Amino acid sequence: MVFSCKKGIAKKEREGLFMKKENISYWTKSAAITDFTKLDQNIRTEILVVGGGIAGILAAYRLAEAGHKVVLAEGRKLVQETTANTTAKITAQHHLMYQEMLENQGEDKTRLFYQSQMDGIQAIETLVKQYQIDCDFEKISSTQLTDGRNEEAIRKEYEAYEKLGIKSELHEQGLKLPVKNTLALEMPNQAQFHPVKFLSGMVEACVNLGVKFYEETLITDINKVQAVTDQEKTIDFQKVIVATHFPLINIKNNYISELQIERSYIVAAEGMNIPVGMFQTVDEPKRSLRHYHTNNGIGVLVGGENHITATVSHMDDAYDKLSEFAFEVFKGNVTDNWSAQDMMTVDRMPLIGAYDAQNPNLFIVTGFNKFGMASAAVAAELLTDLINRRENNYASLFEPSRIKTLGNQAKAIGKQIKDAIVGEAAALKDHRTDPSELKVDEGGIFNIEGKLTAIYKDKQGNEHHVSPFCTHLGCVVKFNDAERTWDCPCHGSRFDQDGCVLEGPATKDLN
Repeated sequence: MVFSCKKGIAKKEREGLFMKKENISYWTKSAAITDFTKLDQNIRTEILVVGGGIAGILAAYRLAEAGHKVVLAEGRKLVQETTANTTAKITAQHHLMYQEMLENQGEDKTRLFYQSQMDGIQAIETLVKQYQIDCDFEKISSTQLTDGRNEEAIRKEYEAYEKLGIKSELHEQGLKLPVKNTLALEMPNQAQFHPVKFLSGMVEACVNLGVKFYEETLITDINKVQAVTDQEKTIDFQKVIVATHFPLINIKNNYISELQIERSYIVAAEGMNIPVGMFQTVDEPKRSLRHYHTNNGIGVLVGGENHITATVSHMDDAYDKLSEFAFEVFKGNVTDNWSAQDMMTVDRMPLIGAYDAQNPNLFIVTGFNKFGMASAAVAAELLTDLINRRENNYASLFEPSRIKTLGNQAKAIGKQIKDAIVGEAAALKDHRTDPSELKVDEGGIFNIEGKLTAIYKDKQGNEHHVSPFCTHLGCVVKFNDAERTWDCPCHGSRFDQDGCVLEGPATKDLN
């Protein structure tokens, strides 16, 4: 039996497409967001926000709070992409980054970046208290750990903290934890929360301020004054904020080529030896750790096994490795597992601000480098200030134009064509010819009568045939056996087994 994206999926399932992911996060399973209808008519608004994650929702809130008329359009369901798949640490401690930033950015910019993250933590705490949102918000420390292999790196990071005036504590004998550690660098006054519960409260606050939400409203094109949906409905606007993780708009500035797309994996486990706090091991294999609240007490989230999207074979091994770690260290039994996708910038700071000088009414926010909670709160206030023509201390720090682009659209397009050709060449080299070779729950690229076809055989033995060419720019997709998805190695677009778009920048399904 052969399925297709549009014909093989029931209407209800198609409208709730995020639920087709096999691995759903604990955050999504344990909380709910208000449902909204899809846009079914042409409308007009003052400000359009595209993207229903934490960055888009907080931006909509701040703008509505400032008196603006705001519409938010989400292509799928609110809070079901990266925001719902994060570990939800709200922290200024991003691995061992400050020593590197001091060298590359200088003392003033590095200190300013740290202050931005602390401001973001404070902004979220204030909102939690203001709206009395029950979201397991906790102020706790974040700590970097080494088992002895990277003590010098942690000491250098501590020296950077000292130079920047960052409050911290270096634990020379390590900490009493189930995780082996000989040296630990603690940054106090950080936070964590349940992101879906938090944003459920913020969506309610937005509605009370007059924000109009539309779900299942996929924006496929944006010009200077109008956005167009996949159903050919239009939204006229004065200003637009694109908060879609990956900018889906014209690639003239080639921001796409400056973003590296990484996947990471998370398991949630309940066990006996779970410490309270947020921790990061700096030794390979790196592990991100934090406790979370369950109906039975507390559990632990273990994250890691990062890699550039669609560049690793046998991605399901990631869950096995994280599960083994959870059991061996915390005696934890895994209850959930899921993955996340992150946009990484060359200077490890987000892109927040005007798209370019020729489009002063078009703003983007992306590139959170795996730590987007605090940055999203900062972005909301920064974008509101920019739109209201108010000064903001972080405007130049996060300005998208700071990123060196190719500056030549012909070169940009040439790079994308090269990506597609290289990907197709790899597929031609590695393809198979006989689909009967496929095992159950396996996917692969096949050459059938001279035509490349991506085929997945589900657990019932049914074959799902789709085009292997990403609808964004034509690169050849790769099967992700951890999520049962087709992932694009060029720009991170992801499709389910029937070719339906799960994650952009692609806006069209695989044929």
